[in-house]
Amino acid sequence: MADFRSRLMRWMENLLALLYGGVIAMYLLWAWFRGAFRRSQTRDAPPACLLDPNLGIHRFIKLQNLKLHYVEAGSPQGPLVLMIHGAPDFWFTWRKQIPAFANDFWVIAVDLRGCGDSDVPRWRSKYGTSVVAEDIINLIRILGRKNAHLLCAGIGGQIGWHLAYHYPEFVSKMVLIHSPHPYVIRQQVRSSWASYLRIWYLFFLRLPILPEIAAHVNDSALIDKMFQPLLKNKSVTEEEIEAYKFIFSRREDWIGPLHHLRQISVSRISTSEALPGVITKPTLLVMGDDDSLLPLDTAYKSAEYVERISIKPLPGTGYSAHVSHAASLNQIIGEFLREMPWRPLSLLEPSQPSLVGRVMGAGLAVMSNTYNRTTEALEMTRALQGGLYEVAQASLKVAESSLGLGDMY
Repeated sequence: MADFRSRLMRWMENLLALLYGGVIAMYLLWAWFRGAFRRSQTRDAPPACLLDPNLGIHRFIKLQNLKLHYVEAGSPQGPLVLMIHGAPDFWFTWRKQIPAFANDFWVIAVDLRGCGDSDVPRWRSKYGTSVVAEDIINLIRILGRKNAHLLCAGIGGQIGWHLAYHYPEFVSKMVLIHSPHPYVIRQQVRSSWASYLRIWYLFFLRLPILPEIAAHVNDSALIDKMFQPLLKNKSVTEEEIEAYKFIFSRREDWIGPLHHLRQISVSRISTSEALPGVITKPTLLVMGDDDSLLPLDTAYKSAEYVERISIKPLPGTGYSAHVSHAASLNQIIGEFLREMPWRPLSLLEPSQPSLVGRVMGAGLAVMSNTYNRTTEALEMTRALQGGLYEVAQASLKVAESSLGLGDMY
């Protein structure tokens, strides 16, 4: 029965892909006959922001017949922070983090295979999560390090989860920008038809060639649509958008990013499928609080599969939090990366947090989130309540210290 349901779901998903593909193909033909397409602008030279020396030095490295491009900043004597972008994106997405961390860390912002100035394999099978994770492992090795702090956004977060499970010895700490646990994402998507329909583009991406054409039309108008909210609130500039259009100026430039998106799995969770294990690496999960597809609740569900996790909600959808909330987020990430590793409080305590501790820690994380959201209200009533704000803050700190949960959640 389970096999029949799986086959039925795959058949329906393929049908959706053909349906979406047919509709978009008809729209493109209609727009072409009406003369709605404008010619792509020729871009022979990169915008000045891509060559900003404050963003580091551009380097290339060869990995098993694959050339990767990355930007390096900071001293090689410091701890390694490896920045892994999402899709469609490239190293430039970390432009507000690179200078912020270069003083204390050795920063490497890499272009994933198929993105930016890295090589572009043609076949989608070359973009599997395990394949891309191997690129990251080989990069860490060639850089001469045993491990690295991972700073991940979007599908880069899915690569980070894979590394934390399968190559934990290479991960020191992990920061995830709006990227809950892959298992939780699948649960959320399959929880309702509304969520299922919101990811229609993932089914459209299953088609060959047509998605690349659709992304490139009208001078890569998809980029304008992606950055319209950030441009409206002045989180990005016109020049930075031009940087993206320079990188994605040809249809071939979309092959790699779309192949990365084609690897996202939203397959149905089988009743016989084993639950994921618990990763032990300290993790910071930054989540937007206004995303209808991946609500904040998915962050707390992800905490069930991480031994030591901090969850930091931010206003908005969260996908571009490292751009839209760069100042506050950089401070949060910096504090997390500089924290000492978790240690037992005494020789009598276990070397790993207990199940009770993890559950209490998750509860404390929720309490902390609620507390942070009421800070503004408490500030307004501080004078009338005789220092209520300071008392509440001190009480929370004492609870964290006495329970030994401050470093876990």
